[in-house]
Amino acid sequence: MKRYLLLISVLALSILFIVMIVNGIGLAQEPDNDIPVSSWSSSDPIPEGVRVTSPPDQQALVDALDYEVEQSYNASIRIAGSALKPRESNVEYTGVSGAGGRIYASSGSASAVFSTPIYLPQGATVRYFRMYYNDQNSDVNTSAWLTVYDLFGVVEQEWGVSSSGIGKTYATTSQLSHEIDYNPYSYVINWRPYELGSDMQVCGFRIYYQTPPGYTYIPYIAK
Repeated sequence: MKRYLLLISVLALSILFIVMIVNGIGLAQEPDNDIPVSSWSSSDPIPEGVRVTSPPDQQALVDALDYEVEQSYNASIRIAGSALKPRESNVEYTGVSGAGGRIYASSGSASAVFSTPIYLPQGATVRYFRMYYNDQNSDVNTSAWLTVYDLFGVVEQEWGVSSSGIGKTYATTSQLSHEIDYNPYSYVINWRPYELGSDMQVCGFRIYYQTPPGYTYIPYIAK
């Protein structure tokens, strides 16, 4: 009788153990949405079972103030005016209260140059260069340039825009066709206020460009 009861107990424990194993295997086969997905280089193969989505090439956003009749670009980059810094140490500038992206030259030479480097994808084609400004002096115009320097800091090429009249608006170059090449060149935005004080403010810049062939976005990895 005791041997019979022992046999029944062993059999019951065995069945319970088998059920636990089966259930464990079943859970392990189900995806765990709480486990973060690791990222990897876009050149690496995608791990099995991981879903990857990449945003499509977005057209540069335009509105009534940012309209181009012929859209020959598929990307753009914006640079706030406050990113520019003067080349000379004896020039001072001031940020506009409530608009930290805008600046104006407050002391020193009104012809002083303010600059900032820009970085576009290698092989991209520049289409337009635009300056946003707030010019409240009809007698003076402010100017900016997209400048290409060679390896020795000599101007290789540049495209300029200037304010006109008064108001808070923008000035844009005609369509360009320059291919970005960082092997021999560097790229800088230069700005001259030509007037001291808050009547001449630089608000920012926008560069419209066509991405190079085969250019892709970094994948967005979804769990």
